[in-house]
Amino acid sequence: MAPSSGKRREFSLRTRQHTWDSLQHRTQPLDALIVGGGIVGAGCLREMALRGLTNALLIDKGDFASGTSSASSKLIHAGIRYLEQAWNRLKEGQLSAAVRDFWFVVEASSERKALRRLAPHLIRTKRIHLVLAAGDTRNPLSVMAGTWLYFFIQLLQGQAYERPRAYLNQEAIRRAVPEIDASKVRAVFTFADAETDDARLVIENLQDANDLGAAAMNYVELVSFEVRDDGVHALLRNRETEATARVHSRVLINAAGASVDDVAARGGEAPSEVFVDRVAGSHIDVHPPLTENSYYVTASDGRLVFVLCRDEDGLRFTRIGTTERPLAPGESSDAPRPTQRELQYLVGLTNEFFPKSPVKAGDIIGTDAGIRPLRARSGTQSAFQKSREHEIVEEGPVYHIIGVKLTDYRRVAVEVMNGIRWDEHGAPLPSTPPSRPLRPAERGDRMYAEATAEQIVNQTMVLHWDDLALRRLGGRPRTWRQSDPAALDRFLNEMSRLMGWSPTQAAAERARFSAPTLP
Repeated sequence: MAPSSGKRREFSLRTRQHTWDSLQHRTQPLDALIVGGGIVGAGCLREMALRGLTNALLIDKGDFASGTSSASSKLIHAGIRYLEQAWNRLKEGQLSAAVRDFWFVVEASSERKALRRLAPHLIRTKRIHLVLAAGDTRNPLSVMAGTWLYFFIQLLQGQAYERPRAYLNQEAIRRAVPEIDASKVRAVFTFADAETDDARLVIENLQDANDLGAAAMNYVELVSFEVRDDGVHALLRNRETEATARVHSRVLINAAGASVDDVAARGGEAPSEVFVDRVAGSHIDVHPPLTENSYYVTASDGRLVFVLCRDEDGLRFTRIGTTERPLAPGESSDAPRPTQRELQYLVGLTNEFFPKSPVKAGDIIGTDAGIRPLRARSGTQSAFQKSREHEIVEEGPVYHIIGVKLTDYRRVAVEVMNGIRWDEHGAPLPSTPPSRPLRPAERGDRMYAEATAEQIVNQTMVLHWDDLALRRLGGRPRTWRQSDPAALDRFLNEMSRLMGWSPTQAAAERARFSAPTLP
């Protein structure tokens, strides 16, 4: 195990090259090949390394966290809306479903507590105002009861948050939240959740796994795999050089998120079932921030749209989302983009409730779309109604992980580790994981521990300019593009020097960090 000093082991392009070269002359099988460098795969790799199974390799065909794990709400939440869903099911006589929904909230709340202990520098309390629109038919007293139940669940688990509040008339609403148009609002309730930087959480899980001796590579694709008596034999392709390598692993963990079905199909045989329904959710980031507070607003279609004021080491901006757009069969999961209809919907709803600070095109610093890989179910449920519960499907030495929320990634990684019959696959039995924070305390409590281009290149395995600009420093590079392009140029020039890029290569890299899609 790596020493508990504040110094990280190098995690860079050189690290990646060393790992790739080592594949060419391996004589022993890997204990696990993990496909998918989002939060689920990163959590699994770290959990393996914590238990002493460091003979593991994670790969991603793009950059780490380049999919949904950098395009989420960025909330670490227990799912307060499931309390309402549990109550509705209880009234309909669906007792087991109601209990399942309620327990889903209890477990997610407990996991949020665990993540706050694991990474207090990344998991931060978020006070949220739940806004019932004027036409909302929910009973305000029932909603207020739900916020108190949410609070008591947290309190009984040892999570001491500020108590909920309720504002039930327009005068009280105007005093409490003057930035919202009270004429459009029936009631406002406050409760506590938490937020993070999702991409940063991925990077720090990978950094810690690397410190513990496990390996990870971005821009490496699984071309195909074959299940044999002795495990899984896979063909990998280095997307930077087009070189290939064959690896033998005792197990394969499919943590590819929205691409779970695509990875399963690379096993040579037709998959036994469709694992995921893919639902895209779009977001808009605005700087300067539109509001001082953070909100859930009940939309006319029954969904909760968030308008969150984020704070990333002093950088404050607004994140707005989300939509629910099912992807059609055959539609690619790679690099989804918001549609004009989605962006106009989010802007219109935000401007309706916050007319004093409307969204302006020139203030939009970024737009993105993340794909939720929900467990495929038969029926006619809307995307918003589909279950967010996860599932792990075992097919011999291949394990498919489906439908994991950001909040639950660590718990699912533990479940995967405990569920694999390592002795049957010829791997050493895992040890009991030690209690270990995600980041050594000596590295400080700022969200982003690496401040310079050199530190980012050496410690976060960036290969391209957009890796750094979109997934290593939060929203800051996008605000530089808007208000301080000289700062952005300095970072790009320094990265070009460190990576040895020619002027032509640097120009091509600059083009990868494109301007956001505007409504």
